[in-house]
Amino acid sequence: MKVIIPTVDSIIRTNKFCSEQNNQQSVLLNRGKIESALHSAFYPGSEPFQNGGIAQLAGALCFYLTKAHAFEDGNKRTATYASVLFMQINGWDLKFAENNDEEFTELAQIVLKATASKISKDELMDWFDSHKIPYED
Repeated sequence: MKVIIPTVDSIIRTNKFCSEQNNQQSVLLNRGKIESALHSAFYPGSEPFQNGGIAQLAGALCFYLTKAHAFEDGNKRTATYASVLFMQINGWDLKFAENNDEEFTELAQIVLKATASKISKDELMDWFDSHKIPYED
């Protein structure tokens, strides 16, 4: 199975969608930062691409996009949404607690921890991997 990898333009469209959902304007600060994030997550000869699997790749994508700060606003939302879409397009989804008593879902909480450097890229990748389920359309 060929892995379908997001493009810079698809990440920009994702930020536009996330921004519109929050009545904000999408402002791209640096296209090169998105290119760098995608290259870091999907470089063919390096981990996690070589052996990681789709969920590990999604975790790496989320990590690198949040750290890139390519947009004025919505970097975490864009990274999270793009990572989940990447998984779904490639046959996987995430199952996690909605945390009805909390302000944020378990997914949002783990992304916030990664963004604040409270967990490592590998820990985020492992979280994605341990919460993957087959995608049912």
